[in-house]
Amino acid sequence: MSYAETDLDMDLRFSRLVVKVEGASLSVWRGDNLLYRVDDVARLDVVCGISVCRLVAVTRGGDRVDVAYFTRRKEEEFKRFADSFNKGAKFVVERERVEKPSVGTLKWLWSILSKYKKALVIGVATSILLTVVGLLPPYLMKILIDSVLLASSPSIALFIAIILTLVATHVAIAITTIYRGFVLSKLGYKVTVDLSETLYRHVMSLDLPQIEAIGVGRLTSRIVNDVNSLNWLLVWAVPAVISNSFNIVAVGSIMFYMDARLALFILLPTPIIVLLVLHYRKRSRFLWHANWRRNSELYSKIYETIPNYLIVKSFVKEENEAQEFRFLLDRVYESNVSIAKLNNLTWPLLGFVLNIATVGIWWFGGLQVLGKRMELGTITAFISYASQFYGIVNNLSNLIPAMQQSLVSAERIRELLSLSPTLRTGKGLCIDRIESISFKDVTFGYDPRTPVLKDINLSIRKGEKIAIVGRSDSGKTTIVKLLLRYFDAEEGRIIVNDYDIRDIDPKCLRSKVAYVPQEVVLFDTTVGYNVAYGAKEYNPVDIVRACKIAMIHDEIVKMPFAYDTQLGERGSQVSGGQRQRLAIARAILLNPSLYLFDEATSNLDVINEREIFMAIMNVTKDKTSIFITHNVFEVILADKVIVLENGSIVEEGDPITLLLNKNSKLYNMFKDQLIGGDVKEVLTLVDMTKKEMEKKSLEMNIVKAEEVKILPSNKSKAKVDVIYKGNLYRDLTPKLLFPITARHVVGLYTDDQKEILIIDDYRKLDKESLEVLEKAIEFNNKVFKVRRIRRVDFKGDYLLWELETNSGLTTIETYGRRSIMIFRDKIIMRDRHDNLFEALLSDLDEKSLKIVRDML
Repeated sequence: MSYAETDLDMDLRFSRLVVKVEGASLSVWRGDNLLYRVDDVARLDVVCGISVCRLVAVTRGGDRVDVAYFTRRKEEEFKRFADSFNKGAKFVVERERVEKPSVGTLKWLWSILSKYKKALVIGVATSILLTVVGLLPPYLMKILIDSVLLASSPSIALFIAIILTLVATHVAIAITTIYRGFVLSKLGYKVTVDLSETLYRHVMSLDLPQIEAIGVGRLTSRIVNDVNSLNWLLVWAVPAVISNSFNIVAVGSIMFYMDARLALFILLPTPIIVLLVLHYRKRSRFLWHANWRRNSELYSKIYETIPNYLIVKSFVKEENEAQEFRFLLDRVYESNVSIAKLNNLTWPLLGFVLNIATVGIWWFGGLQVLGKRMELGTITAFISYASQFYGIVNNLSNLIPAMQQSLVSAERIRELLSLSPTLRTGKGLCIDRIESISFKDVTFGYDPRTPVLKDINLSIRKGEKIAIVGRSDSGKTTIVKLLLRYFDAEEGRIIVNDYDIRDIDPKCLRSKVAYVPQEVVLFDTTVGYNVAYGAKEYNPVDIVRACKIAMIHDEIVKMPFAYDTQLGERGSQVSGGQRQRLAIARAILLNPSLYLFDEATSNLDVINEREIFMAIMNVTKDKTSIFITHNVFEVILADKVIVLENGSIVEEGDPITLLLNKNSKLYNMFKDQLIGGDVKEVLTLVDMTKKEMEKKSLEMNIVKAEEVKILPSNKSKAKVDVIYKGNLYRDLTPKLLFPITARHVVGLYTDDQKEILIIDDYRKLDKESLEVLEKAIEFNNKVFKVRRIRRVDFKGDYLLWELETNSGLTTIETYGRRSIMIFRDKIIMRDRHDNLFEALLSDLDEKSLKIVRDML
C-alpha cells in the first residue's frame, strides 16, 4: 500500500487528507474516517492551475475523477506518487525537511571576525585600556579637592604630582585613541575588501536562474551597501560593545566601592531601560527589513532605467518613469520616517530617564554633603563616574539602531552566501573538444509547467553547419542556452562526445564554445580588451586578424586611439552593426570547437551581412557551427536546417531540397525572401557572392618586421617610404594600432587611408629602419612622457594636472574615469582634447608618486 498527504480538503480549506492506494483501488481518509473510494483505477494524473493542483484518477472505463486537491507545495510529491502508481511501484514518502541554519547570524559573524583575531584583539584591548585610563581622572579630582584644595595644610608636592598624572593620563588617552583608530580603520578596509570579493565571486558562481530571481539591482545593493554596513558592525560596533560592557562593570564597581547607597540610584532606571531597548529591538527589526526592501526596489528602478535611457527617451516615457521613481522615493521616505519616529521616541525618553536618575544622585548626595556625612570631592567624583556610566549606557543605546540595520544587512549577505549553484556538476568531466552533440527526447521549460521545447531529438556531427529557424518563441535560443548549460533539461538527455552534458563541468564546456548572442554585450573598456575577452592565448596581431575577418578593422583604425579606444558603457560609442561585428571578432579569436551564432548578422546591412557571413563560413569550415537565423541566404549555406514550431522539430534536412519543395514549412517560411518565389535565384546569388569573395580575398597584409625596410620620406617628417618584397611604397603614414597597450604594432597608410601594411612588431626592425620609423611615429602618434607631477587639483570629476613632460611644462584637464587608465607599471592620462600623457611609475619621484596614490 502507498499513501500521500494533501494540504487541502475538497472545499479547498487548509487541512490534511490521506490518499491511499492498494492495488487498483484508491481511497481518501480524514483520520480514521473514509471519505470516499474509487475502484478500477488505471492511471493517475496530476493537473495544476494557479496555486491549486488536483489528483485525477482515470478508471479502466475511461472516467476521470478528481480525488484530491493540494497546493503547488505538494506538486512534486504527488507527481512522484502518481508516477509510482502508473509504473506499478510502491511510493515511499519522503519527509519534508526543514532547513535550519547551522549557526546563528551572530555566530556566523564571529566566524568572519575570527580571520582577523589579531587586529580585533588589539582593537578591543586598546578600548579596554582607554576605559581603565579614563577611570583615573575623576578619582584624581577627588583627591585634588579633598586632600589638596580643601585641606587645612595642602601639599604642593601632591598637587604637582596629581597635575602631572592628569597630563600623563590625557597623553596616554590621546596616543591610545590614535593607535586604536588606525588599527580598526585598517581592519575595516580589509574586511570590506575581503567580504566584497567573497560576495562578488559567490554571485558570479551562481546560475542564471538564481541571479535573475534575486535581481541585479538587489545584488548590487548587497555587494555595496550591505557590505559597508556589515563592515561597520564588525569593526567598530563589536569592539565598542565589548569595551563598553567592560566599562559598565568597571565604573559600577568603583561607584559601589565609593558609596553603595549612591550607587543604588544608578540601578533605579534599569527596568525602564531594558523595556525600552527590548521594544526598540523588536519593532526596529521589521522596520529595517521594510526599509531594505524599499531601497532595493529603488536601486532596481535606477538600474533598469538609466542604462536603458535610449528606450525611455524614444517612447517619451521620462515623465512616467520620474513619477514611478517618485512613488518609490515616497515609499523609502515613509519607511525612513517610521524609523525616525521610533528612534526619536525611544532614545530621548531613555535620556530623560538617565537625567532624572542623575538629579536623584545630586539630591541624595547633596544632602549627605550638607549633613557633613560625605566630602565634596567624593560626590564630585561620584557624579563624574555616574556621567561616565550613563554615557556608556547612552553609547550602547546609540549603537543599537545602527547595529539593528547592520544585522539586517548581515542576514541578507548570509542568505546570499548560503545559496549554492543549482546545476549539478555530475562527474565534473572536462573534454578537449566538442566532437558531436545529440538531443534525445529533450523537454524543457523556464517554468516547468509550460515547456518551451518538447521531445527534441537532434544529432549534430563534427564540422556540421546547422541552421535553426522558426518563428519567435519557437525555442531556438533555448536550445543554445541548454548547450551552454545555463539550464538543464527536465526530461531527456543532451549527449556531448558520448557524455551526458550534466556530467561535464560547465566551465570546461563553455570554454569550448564561442557564443555570439543577438544582444551583444560590450564592456566599458578598450576595443582590444573586448575582442580578446575570453581568449586565453593571443597577441595584439591576433586581435587585428580577427577584426579583419569580421570586417570591422578599417572602422577601428579610424577611432581616436584605434584598438585602445574605449567603447563606453555597454559599447555606447559604437553602432549596433559595429557591436555585432566586434562580437563576431571575439568569437573568431576564441577559436573554439563549437560556434553558436544567434542572429549574429541581424544588425548589418545586406551587403555586409552576406560578406561577413561568407567570411564566418570560411573561418568555421572545420568547426561545428549552429546558426539561429531568419535569413534565407544563411539557411542555404548550412549543411542541415532544423525547423522549430511551438517548441517541436517539425522539419529537418537539406535546406535546398526543402526550399525546392513548395509544400515544405521551410519554403513557406522564407518564400517572401525568395526573388519571385524562386530558390534558383537565391542559389545564383550565393554563387555570385562566393565568387566575389574569392576574388576579393581577405587581405591580412600583416608582415614581419624582418621583411621590411623603412626609409625617410622626402615629403614629410611624419611619413616614411617602405620597401617590401621588392616593392617601394612612398609617403606612407605610420599609425599605432595599440598606442597605449601594445605600441609595437604599427599600420602604414596612404593619404587616402588605404592600408598597405601592418608590421607585427616594429621593434625588430634593423637599426636604421627603427630610427626612421620611430621619428615618423612621434609626429603622428605623440604620447607625452611625464617626468614629474607638480600639482593636481580637482572640481567634481575634473582633475587639473600640472606636469613636467619630455616636451616641457604643461597643464592638462582630465574628466571622468575613462580619461585615466591605470596599469601596474604606468598611468595613461587623456586630456579633454584627446592628447595622451604617459607616466611610468618607476620614473616618478616620491612627491609625484604620493600625488598619484592620493588622487587615484
